[in-house]
Amino acid sequence: MQQWEHIEHQLLVHYSILKIDLPGHGSSHESKTPFTAADFIEALNFILKQEHIDRLTILGHSMGGYLGAAFAKANPKKIISLIMLNSIAGKDPKEKRLLRDRAIQLIQKHKEAYVSMAVNNLFTKVELEEFKERIHKMKMKAQTISIESIVHSLLYMRDRESSLQELKNLDIRVIYIFSLQDDIIEPALIKTECDYLNIQGKTIDCGHMSLLTNPANILEKMYFIE
Repeated sequence: MQQWEHIEHQLLVHYSILKIDLPGHGSSHESKTPFTAADFIEALNFILKQEHIDRLTILGHSMGGYLGAAFAKANPKKIISLIMLNSIAGKDPKEKRLLRDRAIQLIQKHKEAYVSMAVNNLFTKVELEEFKERIHKMKMKAQTISIESIVHSLLYMRDRESSLQELKNLDIRVIYIFSLQDDIIEPALIKTECDYLNIQGKTIDCGHMSLLTNPANILEKMYFIE
C-alpha cells in the first residue's frame, strides 16, 4: 500500500478511500491455493457490504486493474468509474504468458535474483538512479513476500480471463492512464484497448511504477472523477 501514499493525501481532500491488499500482499492472509478473480470479487463484495458502500470508483494499478475490470464485469451496477492505471482489461498475449511461466520457474530457484530483476523492470534507467533509495526499500519489502504468494499472483495473471468485451457493453465510465515508457505492459497494447472501447487514453511519461515516479501527473489525469 505504500506506493499509494503519493496520491492518497490529495485524493482524501475530496474523496473517501478504501484500500485493499491483494491476496498474499501487504497485511492480507496468504492463500494456500492460487486465487481467482471470483475470490477477489467475493472478498470485495463482502467488504463493501461491511462498509455500507453501494457504489464506488475503482482505481487499479497493474494487477489491481485486472481485478478491477473483473469486478466491474461482474458487478456493473456498483461501479461509478473504472480507472485502469498501467493496466489492461484483456488477457495476456501468448508471449506474455510464456514469460509468466519462465518467471514461475526462476523464482522457485532464485527468488532474490528474481525479485531484484522484477522490481528493476518496473522503472526506466533514469528512474532507477533517481529513486534508488525507495527502490531499494521496495526490493527489501518484496523479499518478504513468500514464493508461494508470488507464484499465485503470476498464475492468476497468466490465466485470467478477458473483461474487455464486457467493458465495451457496460454503461460505466472507463479511463486508461498509461506510461509511455512502460516495459511491463506495452503502451501499444493499451492503445489498442482504448481504440476498441472508443475512448481516449491518458498518457504519462514514466515507467510502469507511475504511482511512485509520477504521482502529480496521475492526479492531473483523474480530474473527471465524480
